Amino acid sequence: MEPCWLCTFTHTSDAKTLSTYIADNCGCASTMCIALQVAEDLQERFPDAQGTSVEAVLRHIECHSLHPTCRIATMLRGLLKLSDDLQQGIGKVDEDGNLIMEPKLIETYLKVQSQIMQIYRTSETNKLLFAEKGI
Repeated sequence: MEPCWLCTFTHTSDAKTLSTYIADNCGCASTMCIALQVAEDLQERFPDAQGTSVEAVLRHIECHSLHPTCRIATMLRGLLKLSDDLQQGIGKVDEDGNLIMEPKLIETYLKVQSQIMQIYRTSETNKLLFAEKGI
């Protein structure tokens, strides 16, 4: 596995600047978009460095960063994806064309929705996904 440039050089001003950029924007832009921008900047300024690929930066954002804004955004995105997947699996149509609801999936879906709402209730509104800066 490729080393992470942002972790390796975390003590440098370049890494600190990029980490601040990531934390400031991870709640309002896709992690892939941020990773593309950061990787492009790193590869332009440090063309021979390891750990500057889009995949390495994405891994840093989603796994390595412990900044609360990054972690909350990552958790919220995961819960939203899980919610969508559960919602699609709740209702099945049997061979006779009858809709059959899966009670366990409904229960799990409602628990996931509750967790999503809890994140929205406990987070600062100006740091939530897609919120306007300066609210």
